[in-house]
This record gives sequence, structure tokens and C-alpha cells, in this order.
Amino acid sequence: YPLRGFSLTLYTDAKTEDETKSLEAEGKSTNLLNRPISIDAMYCSSVGPNMARIAGFGELVGYGDKVKDVPSVGPRVMARYTRALFPDANIPDDQAIQCFRPLSPDDLPLVGEIESVPGLFLHTGHGTLGWSMAIATGQCLAQAVRDRVNNLTAESTFVLQDGSVMDRAVLSPNRFVGSVFGTMSGGHIGEDEAAHTHTTTTTMAEAASPK
Repeated sequence: YPLRGFSLTLYTDAKTEDETKSLEAEGKSTNLLNRPISIDAMYCSSVGPNMARIAGFGELVGYGDKVKDVPSVGPRVMARYTRALFPDANIPDDQAIQCFRPLSPDDLPLVGEIESVPGLFLHTGHGTLGWSMAIATGQCLAQAVRDRVNNLTAESTFVLQDGSVMDRAVLSPNRFVGSVFGTMSGGHIGEDEAAHTHTTTTTMAEAASPK
């Protein structure tokens, strides 16, 4: 589905050299955040020592030719969450940027090989959290391609850079074969599916976050 998604990048004052050295000496991260933050399905992760990116909000507004006719609350929502997370930040309501993103029916990426077309791999459908998950799902895709190239029997899980594992079936593009909505009941996501999606997304976002 076409999704009008938003992201907002926050910049803070850079750490001093002494502050950086002190953190390094203590074995702590020099990034703005020690780990990603998740609140109301909005995700905030470090991009560097003085940068953080907030994402997780999107609007289903149809394809590009209809966008101009659909008003947006996205930038204001992003700014409100950013100010809640960083009270001292001076964030205007129009700072968030927008772009269209592909969204899967269950809001999880499509990563892996198409069974009906051997050799065709997908890496898409990240919805509002492409930046947040792409490094982790890219690793998953690389493992799937490696298995194909080396004629290996695919394992049941992907192993992420932080040691966590991800069930390949959860991300498989073949999970929707035979049903328009895959495992969703009645064409909508139930509470269990929503909780599972949130857990999976958080795992990948944390694995992809700079250490």
C-alpha cells in the first residue's frame, strides 16, 4: 500500500571532546541515545553523537496524484512527539519531511526469496520505519542471498548483529500467498498480531541502532 510517511531529524549541541573521552573511558555509547526509544509505536533512534531521528507516523492517502487533495496532520504530530521526548528542543511544526513508503498488510517488511520465482529477492514494505529497520533487514536479506548462492538449506531464523534472532517466516514475502491478508483475521490486525508486530519491529530497530 502507498503510505505517506514522515520522519523528523533532531540536532543537538555536539558533545565536547572531554565528554566524549569520558564516555569512551567508561565504555558507554557516545551516541545521543543509549538505545532506541519507543512510545505509542513512534520510534526514536540515534543517528550519531548529536542526531536522533523520530519516525513511525504515516497516513493512508492513496497514490501520489491524490496527495494534494488530502490535508496532513503528520508534521504537527511528529513535532509534538519530539518535544515530548526532548523538552528543550526548539522544533517547529513543519520540520518533519514526508515521502511515500511501501507498506505491507501486516506492517512488517517483506524480506527474502519469492518461492515461485527462485532467485528473486524482496527487501521492501518497511512502512514508516525504513531507516529504523533497514540495516537489520539488510543483514537478513544478505543471509538469504548467501544461502541461495552457496546452495545451503535455509535456516529457520536470521541472526542479527546484536545476537538476537528473527524467525524467517515472520518476514518472508511468501507469508501472504493464498490469502489477501495473510494471517490477519477479517482483513484487520487483531491485538495479538499488533503486539507481535510491535515486538518484531522493536527487535529490528534496536539491532539496527548504532552502538
